[in-house]
Amino acid sequence: MSVPQAKTKTKVRAKGKVPAQTKASDSDVQSASEAESDYDELARTHRQELKAKRSKKPKLAEPAEFADALTSILAQDPRTPQAPIMAKNQVRAQQIKEEKLNYRARKALVEERRLLMSKDRVVPTLENFDHERRLRKTATRGVIKLFNVVRAQQTELDQINETQNLQAEKVAEMSKSKFLDLLKAKTS
Repeated sequence: MSVPQAKTKTKVRAKGKVPAQTKASDSDVQSASEAESDYDELARTHRQELKAKRSKKPKLAEPAEFADALTSILAQDPRTPQAPIMAKNQVRAQQIKEEKLNYRARKALVEERRLLMSKDRVVPTLENFDHERRLRKTATRGVIKLFNVVRAQQTELDQINETQNLQAEKVAEMSKSKFLDLLKAKTS
């Protein structure tokens, strides 16, 4: 006796899954065809939604409203210190006012600081020329002394670094026996 072979059918699954081989009965074939039609409908509606999203255009204003807005804009005098021409609200105008106030406040602070710094400054004239020259010579001598001290300190540090480098090289070259000999020589 021969065994009847079962019909095999490929099921289509949604979301890109791999089709599976199964044994199909008549009810399975009908449900599979319904699933395929449902899948086709879903794919068709999805494509339509994507197409609708791509083709959306911005809503345009009515011509009468546009004309009224344009005439009101053109009627404004651009030299008045009002809000920018195209502004619908006064937020930007308020920001401009605040920026101007901040600028003026910063400018006043800078001017005040400059006046404080130059409060005791005396502009040299012919009357006090000798006094100013003596002050300039004294300042020059002080700066020269400062630079000389800095240079002397730098050379002293360089010498110290050189001696430390030499000692470090000697320590690196020294073996254990030389080190012990050196210690014995210093103690005796």
